[in-house]
Amino acid sequence: MRPKLASIFFIMGGGICLISRLSSPYILLILATMFWGGNFTVGKSLVSYVPPFTMSLIRWSMALIILLPLAWKELAQTKQIMIKHWKTLIALSLTGIVAFNALAYISVQYTTSINASLVNALSPVLIMLLSLYVLKEKMSKVQILGVFISLVGVIWIITKGKIDYLLSLTFNTGDMIMIFAVLAWAVYSVLMRASGTNLPKTATFFVTILIGVVILAPFAMWETYSLPSWEHLEAPQYLGLLYIGVFPSILSFVFWNKALFIIGPSKASIFLNFIVLFASIFSILFLNEKIYPAQVIGGLLIISGVVLTTNIKLFKSTRGSTKVKHQTKEKPSSS
Repeated sequence: MRPKLASIFFIMGGGICLISRLSSPYILLILATMFWGGNFTVGKSLVSYVPPFTMSLIRWSMALIILLPLAWKELAQTKQIMIKHWKTLIALSLTGIVAFNALAYISVQYTTSINASLVNALSPVLIMLLSLYVLKEKMSKVQILGVFISLVGVIWIITKGKIDYLLSLTFNTGDMIMIFAVLAWAVYSVLMRASGTNLPKTATFFVTILIGVVILAPFAMWETYSLPSWEHLEAPQYLGLLYIGVFPSILSFVFWNKALFIIGPSKASIFLNFIVLFASIFSILFLNEKIYPAQVIGGLLIISGVVLTTNIKLFKSTRGSTKVKHQTKEKPSSS
């Protein structure tokens, strides 16, 4: 397990070198979901060693320490703004930092990873619906089609293309907990879009993590005293904790929030389906799993859905240019 985690960590490390050069929101979203895909693989292996609230606390405590030198100056300059929007900061922390991560770790203790992934596929739909209601954003028919195709791709991967397998799934306590986790993430995404323009990015992220650590601490303390001893970790587990504390906690959130400001939550949400795609790829590369036709088909469907959802202007311009050409051809005959 040690070389596998090291390989994931090494590959993801290339993302750090790109931070200062990234400008495309779509590249940011792909990297964010790639790191989250790695978090799914590493986090799943860690949950049997570290309880959920404790894992979340360790993860965000490391992120808090790493982010402190970067956020300190901005935090000092925008102190009054942060105080003014304290309610928003608490809401962001409760949904995006505490609820989603802790509930996701808890859910996999009661349900299979397949069921959890299937429930997580509801994220784009919930974000889109919340954006339509709260932000009054509009979705074209092409974008809705893209969301649907991408969802089909996710379902195709996690069910291996077998409809009867999908129909046989039953929803238990873990599935219901995952639904609340996904709902929390949807609220976080829309809330960030609605109020994030009034808040400094780095300082806001730091404060939300700080609030989250304070909220998670008593739950982690309860796990420490009430659950069997888990402290005897080895190098692979420490490396895994280091990974989830840096890449999915810092880089993914920074990339996701930056892209969210540019293109909005309804368009960005479709990229969440890449998490399943990357998790499948990492399982093949580092867990020695075989690739199946269903994974290839599902991956193509996910990418197709992303293209449809994020390139609506391209389709409009193509349709407009076709119309102009058609009118140009008819003009000589009418004169």
